[in-house]
Amino acid sequence: NHPSAYEEASKNAIDTEDTSLRLSSATAHLSRPTDVRTFWNATICNLHCKFRNYISELIASIPQTHSHAAGIQTNTEVVGFTRAKGRNMIHVDYIRGMMTTKIIVLAQRDHWEGHSRLYEALVSGALVMSDPQTYWPHGTIDNKNIVVYNSRADLEFKILYYLDPKNEEERMKIGQRGREVALTHHREWQQAERLFLNDMKYRNGYGLANRPWDTNADFALSI
Repeated sequence: NHPSAYEEASKNAIDTEDTSLRLSSATAHLSRPTDVRTFWNATICNLHCKFRNYISELIASIPQTHSHAAGIQTNTEVVGFTRAKGRNMIHVDYIRGMMTTKIIVLAQRDHWEGHSRLYEALVSGALVMSDPQTYWPHGTIDNKNIVVYNSRADLEFKILYYLDPKNEEERMKIGQRGREVALTHHREWQQAERLFLNDMKYRNGYGLANRPWDTNADFALSI
């Protein structure tokens, strides 16, 4: 959709990885007809999924529960491969779904923290919203390259805020920075380098490779 942007990026790039990074702005500004998407629902997630399915149902209900949001396009359909196959193989429908969505909402499993969809969503250039976690991947910062929601009301407010045309550029800028942090810090070799080089600037008091996010130490999600 942006051939001129690709030509410009590849012309000045050092390599293909640099080309991808330089395309972050164009990627974030892609036409995205789906407003909000989760990529899961209760038909596929039935183990430790009470919270995750609650969020999926909430997203699906937004056009009905908010009169001024009647035109919002939400989607909770599952696309592509699932479970082990989905973690090891790429499906074009999954990629297309992410690249055509403005806001991707994530929710972690019950008693679980972290999942690969965070990185996949970030690299798509969409604005990514997630529930809190104790240790965030290196470089992720709330309201800069990701948006963290703390309750049902907070999630609904932030979705409506970032879908307001007045805030469109802010939404796309966060999506752009999310893609940039994923490509700059979270390729496999970068993760491995932090682990094996044992660089102390990436470690915390518990000896873990990702430092804690200071603002959510005493967080409790209310739904």
